[in-house]
Amino acid sequence: MDLSTHAHPDWMVCDVAGKIDIFTAHALREHLLAALGRPGYRLLLDMSMVTAMDASGVAVLLSTLRRAVRHGGTLRLIAPAPVVRGLLKVSGLSGKFAVSADLAGARIAEPLPAGVG
Repeated sequence: MDLSTHAHPDWMVCDVAGKIDIFTAHALREHLLAALGRPGYRLLLDMSMVTAMDASGVAVLLSTLRRAVRHGGTLRLIAPAPVVRGLLKVSGLSGKFAVSADLAGARIAEPLPAGVG
């Protein structure tokens, strides 16, 4: 699994590529928690290059979403690969996650909170 993060003034964009499974989920969790540590708790997660994901990956996404929301932030998935969309649908969690087709759409869908910017 490959991870990278790009800081923007208003949010963090994390790119995930490769397999998310029981062996890589811990690294993903740590990476996302570090990204959420920035002010605002606004995270855009590009999952277009994910090639495989199991239940441990779903657990990481769900716990990251809960943490972001608990701190008044957001987590939005960008272009989740078919394997990700399928697993979220089968698990009954697809409705829990905000999804955008691309980064430009995510920026429009995630406006800044009042008084910011």
